[in-house]
Amino acid sequence: MKIVGLTGGIASGKSTVTAELVSKYKIPVIDCDLISRKVVLPGTPAINEIRKTFGKKVIKDDGSLNRPALGEIIFNDKSQNTKLGKIMGPAIQKQIVWEVVMAFIQGHQICVIDAPTLYETKSLIQFCGEIIVVAVDDEIQLKRLMNRDKSTKEEAMARVKSQLPTKIKINHPSTTEVLYNNGSYRDLQIAVSKMVERLKSRAGILHRVLTLPGILLLLGASIYGYSNL
Repeated sequence: MKIVGLTGGIASGKSTVTAELVSKYKIPVIDCDLISRKVVLPGTPAINEIRKTFGKKVIKDDGSLNRPALGEIIFNDKSQNTKLGKIMGPAIQKQIVWEVVMAFIQGHQICVIDAPTLYETKSLIQFCGEIIVVAVDDEIQLKRLMNRDKSTKEEAMARVKSQLPTKIKINHPSTTEVLYNNGSYRDLQIAVSKMVERLKSRAGILHRVLTLPGILLLLGASIYGYSNL
């Protein structure tokens, strides 16, 4: 099984790509944003540890995470943010490991890890056999973001500038392919089709064996934990 990292900036069309991979090609996609929410559901080890570390004020009456309250604590205090990272990092890593292993057991040739901050957090880079960046030209990105969120150009630009520049992702030595999404939805569908075809051809019949070391590395990472995920 080939483990593929998928990343891209806001309004790049990455979510459209993942939807296409799941619905049309039945490729499992591990959504890191979804996992980050899943690991702090009421009753999970991570949220219990957050309660112990930051106090009851960051937990709502129903047992869910009070994000605004936690945000007030960590945003202006680097040491507190580091504490949260040491809780969240291993929890997210373990869940990723579990979902990768399940995809492996189910016999999938390809498993995609959808990580918007793949290059910012860095810890997942080594586990990806390939990394694909979904990219879009700056002007098109701004227009799509403004239309999507009904925001002003200044607001859209601020959100784009808060992220790692797309050019850095494109030129990163670990990037193996760039999916340009400057055209129509149909153009993107064709690009995704070609990408899937190429990934499957590279996975080959030995896909189960070739990723076993990668899965073992992930398992080791989950045991020892990564605080910077």
